[in-house]
Amino acid sequence: MVYNIFIKSGRRNEAGLKTVRPHEITMKTRQEKEEIVKELKQLFEKSSKVFFINLLNLNAEIQTYIKNQIKKLGGIFKVTKKTLLKLANPDLDLEQEKFKIPFGLVFDLNDINNIEIFKILTEFNKTYNVVLIEGLIQGKILSPEEILEIGNLPPKEILIHKYNLILKSLLNKFILTLKTPLIKFNSVVNNIKNK
Repeated sequence: MVYNIFIKSGRRNEAGLKTVRPHEITMKTRQEKEEIVKELKQLFEKSSKVFFINLLNLNAEIQTYIKNQIKKLGGIFKVTKKTLLKLANPDLDLEQEKFKIPFGLVFDLNDINNIEIFKILTEFNKTYNVVLIEGLIQGKILSPEEILEIGNLPPKEILIHKYNLILKSLLNKFILTLKTPLIKFNSVVNNIKNK
């Protein structure tokens, strides 16, 4: 029996996959699995946001690119078994239909107000058809649509500029509203004076 797996070097079959015999595949030991669970627990504790992405149609090259881009933005991309993930965070409901496919996790270690990971996931959704499953922000579940909506927000500077324009417009209207009775009163007094 021969298994085909994605590995960069070694014997390759006609599809470019490394050929591995069953005795060459090593299973993780209990200690290694406990280390993975411990690391996942720490990531869940440190992360302000966690995203689940569908890996079904993503090849290893795209996954590596995504991992590197997320790392540059202060995040961590992980792929792990559901059983280990469930041990690390028992609150996750991984029995839902949307989790019956291979998925990866993106842990955002940045400040809660930083939306750079949202933006890069939105970009990946457009360019590589990365399907978002859901997101978790401080225990609140975000749908894929909500993640994309946040990711499509304009940069902070533009939002501040728009806010300032709205505020300036409101202040000008308020000042005009305060001036109007005085202008009308002055007009009435001048009319009486001229009679």
